[in-house]
Amino acid sequence: MFDYDSRYLLVYFAVKYQGDFQKIYSALVLKEEVPYEEAKKVYDSLKCKVMTLLDYDYPEKLKTVCQPPMVLFYYGDISLLDKESLAVVGSREYSNYGKHCTERIIKDVIPGRVLISGLAKGIDAIAHETAIKCGAKTIAVLGSGIDYCYPSDNKELYEEIKKNHLLISEYPGKTPPNAHQFPMRNRIVVGLSDGIFVPQINSFMSGTMISYCLAVESNKAVIVAPHPIGSPCINNELINEGAAVAINAKQIKYELKWR
Repeated sequence: MFDYDSRYLLVYFAVKYQGDFQKIYSALVLKEEVPYEEAKKVYDSLKCKVMTLLDYDYPEKLKTVCQPPMVLFYYGDISLLDKESLAVVGSREYSNYGKHCTERIIKDVIPGRVLISGLAKGIDAIAHETAIKCGAKTIAVLGSGIDYCYPSDNKELYEEIKKNHLLISEYPGKTPPNAHQFPMRNRIVVGLSDGIFVPQINSFMSGTMISYCLAVESNKAVIVAPHPIGSPCINNELINEGAAVAINAKQIKYELKWR
């Protein structure tokens, strides 16, 4: 039987501790007491919608990630989580070639499917924009509160996704961005996807590399765009390590096990 009291409690702790998994977990383990009326009041005060780990429609893909988010705050079409999806992750600083790879692959692969990314500057924003332009749906996973657009340069894109696609975060309200929240965000981006595509990655010490490693560890398809000889990015090194090469749409769909 569905326990609404427990659901309210999860949301209450997620709001109180600003989505911090360890603090929410500790509050549950230590059986921190919360009056029902107070928990219900916090739940009813939310502007956005919520999904909890207790819900029957919580994505199965996310249950397998390390520390699956106990609460997801969202705006938009939650049914997009059930669609075939490709995550695109890449550097904030990008070349014209990296931009071209992003746009070309998304235009060829994504129509009829869903594009997932993190709404960051650079490759993320290009990926979301390209998906929207070609009539596909997109999911943006935030590393800040659901009502906090970061970076602010992406405000127009944020509003478009919020209204017509799906915007999600494990952080409530206007929780400001914090460095440790972005790797946590990345596990959701990777976890929700059937695989990841990397148009351009410039460093082994980057958020994109964290996403790459998460995908490898979880046996997700990892597809990397090849770059010209002498390119300063590390895409070709990842291909040498075993990542699949992005040759064309048919090959990518094969790697993702899409029909």
